[in-house]
Amino acid sequence: MPEPSGFLLVDKPAGCSSFDVVRQLRRITGIRKIGHTGTLDPFATGLLICALGSSTRLCKYLEAEDKTYSATLRLGIQTSTGDTEGEVIHTSANIPAEVDPEFLRAQVSQLLELRPPRHSALKVNGRPAYAYARRGEALELDPRPVRISEFSVLDFAPPDLSYRCRVSKGTYIRSLSEYIAQCLNCAGHTVALRREAIGGTGVGEARSLEALNAENFRAAFYPTRKLMPGFEFLTPSTAELEQLRNGQSVSAPGQDNLRILLLDEAEAVLGVARRKDDIMYPVINLN
Repeated sequence: MPEPSGFLLVDKPAGCSSFDVVRQLRRITGIRKIGHTGTLDPFATGLLICALGSSTRLCKYLEAEDKTYSATLRLGIQTSTGDTEGEVIHTSANIPAEVDPEFLRAQVSQLLELRPPRHSALKVNGRPAYAYARRGEALELDPRPVRISEFSVLDFAPPDLSYRCRVSKGTYIRSLSEYIAQCLNCAGHTVALRREAIGGTGVGEARSLEALNAENFRAAFYPTRKLMPGFEFLTPSTAELEQLRNGQSVSAPGQDNLRILLLDEAEAVLGVARRKDDIMYPVINLN
């Protein structure tokens, strides 16, 4: 019997790492091959899309999606990690009594790059940046391209400013909070963070780890059609599937498309293909 494959939407609680979630899912499901589509800091909560079995090969498509967060920035204090877990490294007393939401939106929307936090999982020479930081090694990370497509202030009750944003892959909210604080001529750090969505998939459809067990996790797999709506969906014939699995192309009239998800009649994902000039070529075979 083939190993179960699919995606689970988990509402990660605060106080555990993304890999802690993966470890717990391994215990629940008995499946060793499990990945996720974007790390959440231990203090953060919210949507973690986990791929089980051969579905891990599709993670790269979901990792590239924009992500939506709500966050709370505390003004007046900067920490070594940019969140509540670090040491205080700077304080400022000039906390504003009010803020202009449109001014902040304009400042944030024009951002083209941000420097990642030194305490992050970003790999440098094969090691995560936080490994250097914890050992006190000087490490200046280069700014990375970012795009903030949506931004709004939710509330301002000094010293805390809450906001929501939709950002591109590689955007660190801790760095964004520090940038917002700088726009207000103040220090700041992130005290709360929740991932509300990845692409068009919201945290409201996720489950807690406590709600999953060995008997129900298969039924909890999230429909791939809903998770990856940017794909064309196609169910190949047995002969076509065999050719594609052998690395051969097949005739498939239609528009050129780099993203075709191959499904069987039960909606299980078989692989990814692309079409060029009415010919379909295999890209990923999942089984």
